[in-house]
Amino acid sequence: MNMGGITQRILNFAMLLFGTVRGSLGHVTIAASMVFAGISGSSVAETASIGSIVIPEMVRKKYPAEVAGGITCVAGTIGIIIPPSIPMVLYAMVSDTSIGKLFLGGAIPGILIGLIMMIITAFMAARKGYGKEREKRPSISEIVTGLKDGVLAIIMPLIIIGGIVLGVVTATEAAVIAVVYAFVVGRFVYKQLKISQIPRALLETVRSTSVVMLIVVASTALGWILAYLLIPQKISAALLSLSSNPIIVLLIINFIMLVAGCVSDVAPNILILTPIFFPVINKVGIDPVHFGIIVTVSMAIGLVTPPVGNCLFIASNLSKVGIERLFKAALPYLMANFSVLILITFFPQIVMFLPNLLMK
Repeated sequence: MNMGGITQRILNFAMLLFGTVRGSLGHVTIAASMVFAGISGSSVAETASIGSIVIPEMVRKKYPAEVAGGITCVAGTIGIIIPPSIPMVLYAMVSDTSIGKLFLGGAIPGILIGLIMMIITAFMAARKGYGKEREKRPSISEIVTGLKDGVLAIIMPLIIIGGIVLGVVTATEAAVIAVVYAFVVGRFVYKQLKISQIPRALLETVRSTSVVMLIVVASTALGWILAYLLIPQKISAALLSLSSNPIIVLLIINFIMLVAGCVSDVAPNILILTPIFFPVINKVGIDPVHFGIIVTVSMAIGLVTPPVGNCLFIASNLSKVGIERLFKAALPYLMANFSVLILITFFPQIVMFLPNLLMK
């Protein structure tokens, strides 16, 4: 996507929509991240891809570097909430939950996070005096041209998510289709993707995938040990001794997962914590799809909280700003994630509306 020009066209389309709004580059970053989230399924990839383009541009337009990095790293967390989502696939694998239902369940929370981030950005832009990228609204011809240029990138989420939800393809098959689609569009339509770039893309893929698979192997072994020692049953009994109220149980689990997100990465947390907490949520009647989205949103927050926040470190590297300054600048925008986590904890209908409507 990056090498084939798809990411740049997503940003161009977002600029058409928000270029006349005060603080437009912040809004563009969030909007592009929401579209990119419907394609990649990875917050780390999203932060790196979007950030490498927008952070230098925001700094050039007199945004403080820490603000540019803060918006980008928090917007990047949407990448694992709006479907498709790699952490949701991992959760589905461990809990035997429908991937299609999880994908549908993450759509509304992901969009809500993006919209709340835009409200926060509008407030910050008015307070700090961040400007617009263009004074005049785009003409009809400009919108048509932008749509023609970006439509092939924008319909990628429909192909991936639609295929999985409708049961036409599995998650793995949808991933293959997405890769082939990105190759064809980048190589033959946009004509930016070079054959010489393919080996580097494949090497990066092997590196990132092998890391996840090593984690899967290690966590599977740890899961066996935990099961042998009856750790999930003991933790379940301990939690249920505190309360059998589903909301109280979820609040306790949320706190544990937020702390775990500060000191460990998304994949190991999901693979280790899900088997421990899953018996608990079953006993108190919490839907596995609802719980899966809560887990994903909690883990997304962990991508920004130090000392182990991958998106925070990537944005720090791109913006050349220290972790402490960057995290402080990111905190106002991170309130969007916390707000939605609280909402979906108390109101499961936000998560379950689309799965109940479209999948029986």
